[in-house]
Amino acid sequence: MNKKMIYFDIDGTLLTDEKNILSSTREAIERLQKNGHEVAIATGRNAFMAKELIDELNLPNYIVCNGAAGFFHHEMVYSNPLDKVSIDRLIQVADANGHQLIYETAKDLKRRSHKIDHAVESGMKHVGFDVPDHETDFYKYNDLTQLLIFYTEEERHLYEDGQFPEFRFVRWYEKGMDVLPANGSKFETIFKLSTDKGFKKEDIIAFGDGMNDYEMIGNVGVGVAMGNAETIVKEVADMVTDSNNNDGIYKALKKLDLI
Repeated sequence: MNKKMIYFDIDGTLLTDEKNILSSTREAIERLQKNGHEVAIATGRNAFMAKELIDELNLPNYIVCNGAAGFFHHEMVYSNPLDKVSIDRLIQVADANGHQLIYETAKDLKRRSHKIDHAVESGMKHVGFDVPDHETDFYKYNDLTQLLIFYTEEERHLYEDGQFPEFRFVRWYEKGMDVLPANGSKFETIFKLSTDKGFKKEDIIAFGDGMNDYEMIGNVGVGVAMGNAETIVKEVADMVTDSNNNDGIYKALKKLDLI
């Protein structure tokens, strides 16, 4: 069997709804590694937010910020930062409409506003983290790989009607949006990193559940949608497994004869 490179989303995939790792998932990842496969995460989180899980599962490979940065054996091998001039324009719109922002680099995050509103608080709680520290001008001195912006679906016209062609907006929460480079996605970085390390497309496998997993599930060699995945993600998957709460990762890897 060819050596595979296997990517896992975190929230809704590696983690249960209660933000735990199933014992079957731990066993599956250990067996993949013992069998000589490269295991990685591909997440909307940055490396800081993913560090506990990276350490706990001993994962040396990770694509973070929805593909804006990629690490192989803990070394950053790819980065696609947001354009600073465009960030300035976005901030002007956000400030004018009272929409709060969180800045992200590959390894850090800060909030723009001194004030903390409910959308930010509930959004960070949704992914299991406290609201980050305040540093208004953080973006001026750091290359951002992603922005989090908090607005409702009814307010999307302020940003998503062609005003910012440099960016791609992906909703991850009721009021939470990821702001990504228009030319970036988890899949783009997965493909670049994997092929640079000698993996053919057919030997790339990805597991996910959300809209930020859509491209990778639909374009890798084998895309596996969790049972709890969005319907549109299931429609482009090569396989639909059980849910993140019911041994979905273990069952799919057994079916694929990888463990």
